[in-house]
Order: sequence, then structure tokens, then C-alpha cells
Amino acid sequence: MTVLTRRIFLKMTGLLAFATAWPGVTHSGLLDRFFRSTHASRTVPITPNDEFYVTSYRSPPTIRLNEWSLAINGLVERPMTLTYDELLARPTVSQIVTLECVGNTVAGEFIGTAEWEGVSLRALLEEAGVSATAYDVVFRAADGYSDGIRLDRALAGDVLIAHRMNGVPLPLGHGFPARLIVPGHYGMKSVQWLSAIDVVAEHYKGYYAQKGWTDEAIVKTMSRIDLPDHGTTITGFRQTVEGFAFAGVRGIQQVEISTDGGERWELAALDVPLAPAAWRFWRYEWVVRQSGRYTLLVRATDGTGRLQTSIEQEPAPDGAAGLHEITVTVLA
Repeated sequence: MTVLTRRIFLKMTGLLAFATAWPGVTHSGLLDRFFRSTHASRTVPITPNDEFYVTSYRSPPTIRLNEWSLAINGLVERPMTLTYDELLARPTVSQIVTLECVGNTVAGEFIGTAEWEGVSLRALLEEAGVSATAYDVVFRAADGYSDGIRLDRALAGDVLIAHRMNGVPLPLGHGFPARLIVPGHYGMKSVQWLSAIDVVAEHYKGYYAQKGWTDEAIVKTMSRIDLPDHGTTITGFRQTVEGFAFAGVRGIQQVEISTDGGERWELAALDVPLAPAAWRFWRYEWVVRQSGRYTLLVRATDGTGRLQTSIEQEPAPDGAAGLHEITVTVLA
């Protein structure tokens, strides 16, 4: 049985708010996913494809590979159209990138990390020859979805047109045959089932921005306690607390743990960064002084020196905020 605490209630309402942005969302499926994800477990560095989150609840479009192509049009000197084989024949780059859904809640499960392989967007745009009057780059999906990023972001060098995920061709549910990967931005910007790229002279507001959600979609600093699990009873006066933190391309500078409800904070040990735009794992060796009930919190500082906010905010309109908090009972 799941206890409907205030934090769980906020999590449910946040997910439902995100879900209603999509016509035809099945709320029962959303709640099933929510209740299955309330139990903590150790996160692995690379998320298996079949465990990687899917939150849009869009049905993957029907794509016939022999008919699919990727068109690059708009304000370019040399428009081009690539078939799937031509895309695969291009020089391939690989990046480990963490993606998080803008509808994720504090310590939610709608976040995952994969090794993405594909073609540099900058290389394609440079080959096409972008006009000096260009402002935004718009990405269109085969199911009608679209979103855009500023031209300078598109040319930064780390944006990828991915066609492989964790060593295999993109699964259909994750954007086959090609998708965008925009490190440091919420997953709404990483358009799946990509079919066209348009370079335009004006600012373009994507599907969710038109619905009132964030336009820039830059991820907020977050941190999560994976072990121990909330509400459990643990035995022994030496306990290992562990989890991960994420701040997009800003990276993680430090993680702190409180075992007394936020009165005092101690530094956790950080693992070596997995990649510049990936989550970072941490652990803390907790020496418990006496049996009792304890409230643990975690907070992270990003690579710019900015501390994660403790002010709670639901996912709408620009991503959830607040500190992950768990309660455990320790027995001698």
C-alpha cells in the first residue's frame, strides 16, 4: 500500500499536469508507472534501453525505413536530404548524456543515461551552409511534434543526431530511426522520430512552449538518495548512503548530506564524472550515534558554484525543484 504523503501528492499532481499537455494520455498508465517507481533502488551508470523512461505516451509513428529520410531545409545554401543509409555512412560520434523529462518530480524516475551514437548536428549544418539571417533551428518529428533551439546552441558542437542507443539501433520507442540529443536541456528538446530540420529567421516556440511550459528547457540541479529506501528499518551504526546528482552541462561540484532534517550538512564523496553532461554518483559513510528515526536530505552544488534550491516547485512550467528527503529507522 502506498501512503499518500504531501510529497507523493505533489509528485502525482505534477505528473498528471504534464500528462494533460498531451491529448489522449492514459492517466491510469501514468499512475501505474508512478506507483511502480516509488521504491528506491541502486541506479546503474548506463540505463538499459528497456528501462529508460518514456513519458510522452505518444504512440510511435509508423515509419517505413525505405521511405524515411531526413531533410535539412530553410535558410541554408545547400538543402539536403539524407536516407537512413546515408545518415549511417556519415562520420559517427559518441556521447554519454543524461536525459530528464521536464515533467519529472523531485527524485522522480523520469531520468536516464545512455551512450548515444550519431552524427554531429554542427557538421550537418556547416555542410548545408547556414544563412547569416538564421536565428533558430527547428526539428520536426514524423508524428507532427516539433521543437527548436537557438542557432548558437545548435552549433555548439555537442548536439547529436543519434541513430544508436547503448550500442544498438535506436529502439522504436526512443525515436527510431533518428532523434535529436541536446545535452543539458529537458528531454522535450531532444525530438524523437526526426524527419526534418528547418533553419528559420525567427524564434520558434515548440509544442510544450505553446502550452505554457518552459521554452529554454534548461535542466535544474537535482540530487537523489537511492539507498537506503524511504520508510525502511536498517540495522547497524555504520550505513552507506548513496545516490546521484545532475545539473546538465554545468556538472556537479559537490554533494552534501544531512542526517538530522537539514540542521547540519556533511560532504559526500563523489565518483569520477561519467561524462560532461551525465549524472554523477555520490556516497556518504554515515556513522549513526544511536537508534532512532532519522530524516535524511541531499543537496548538490553545480559546476558554477550554485547551490540546489530547497524551495519546492511542481514540474510546471519549467521543471521541479526542492530537496529529496527520506526517513529511516535505525536499530542497533
